[in-house]
Amino acid sequence: MKRKIHLYGRLRDAGLGSCVSLDLPPRATARQALAALKAVLGGRGALLSGCALASADDVLAASDRVPARGALAALPPVCGG
Repeated sequence: MKRKIHLYGRLRDAGLGSCVSLDLPPRATARQALAALKAVLGGRGALLSGCALASADDVLAASDRVPARGALAALPPVCGG
């Protein structure tokens, strides 16, 4: 399935723009989606360290299935307070 993942923070700054489109297998997990994104990032894949995948409603655990519809976002860790 073709999915668009919105990028934020250091991921957006990596030069890929605000989102990327990925081909994911049916019933892909968040772990698989992040691995596909890492492949697209190539040498910049280390930027995904500590990042989470989120749907419109939840931050997904690595083993959670990616929803078939709706927005997806790769979220880098945030510091501060």
